[in-house]
Amino acid sequence: MVFTSLAFATVFSVIFKQSLADNLPYIMGGIMTYNMIASVLTEGPEIYLSNAGIISNHAYPFTYYNFEWSFKQLLLFFHNVVVFEIIQTILLASAHKAIPIPHWSIVIGLAVVVFNIFCWGGLVCLVAARYRDLRFLLPYMSQLLMFLTPVTYQVSLVKGSLLLTLNPIYPFVQMVRAPLMGSAMPLDLWPMALAVSVVGFLLWFTFFSIFRKRIAFWV
Repeated sequence: MVFTSLAFATVFSVIFKQSLADNLPYIMGGIMTYNMIASVLTEGPEIYLSNAGIISNHAYPFTYYNFEWSFKQLLLFFHNVVVFEIIQTILLASAHKAIPIPHWSIVIGLAVVVFNIFCWGGLVCLVAARYRDLRFLLPYMSQLLMFLTPVTYQVSLVKGSLLLTLNPIYPFVQMVRAPLMGSAMPLDLWPMALAVSVVGFLLWFTFFSIFRKRIAFWV
């Protein structure tokens, strides 16, 4: 994550004439948040398939595997936060700039993001258990979506664009990245985030209720 962020930050700092001290924390915060969200596509399809042996021999609730995977993503994010804070502190201190304190709204942001990766991850792993080719297709979609989302470039460059107004991933990236950098998530992004959350929960709950008895046979 660090070297990827540094590469993007170095290139974009030169192209758009931006400060590396400001650009690197922005990109690093975006990448580590996006990786947690994109795990729905990169790792989500394997949740049930990678536990096929356990599912076939033990009667654990299927939601256990979703909770375990979601918690793993949260732990990975916390590990990355430590690196992020160290690098941000070094960069801003060397540039004689104020070091921001994470905004309290990051607690709410993380809770919403984890809830969504649980719901959407649960839906993806259910469908991927039935249609196994999806586990090869979806990881490539995550790479495409990363470039369609303001993760490695500033929001101001695409302000007013459909990349923001119709992008369901951007609100979740910003609700974690913005508090990490000391500010709250813009309120105008919450309607999209809440809509995606409700749709994700309803889809997962509906399909899981209908097909959960078949999962053991699919894997």
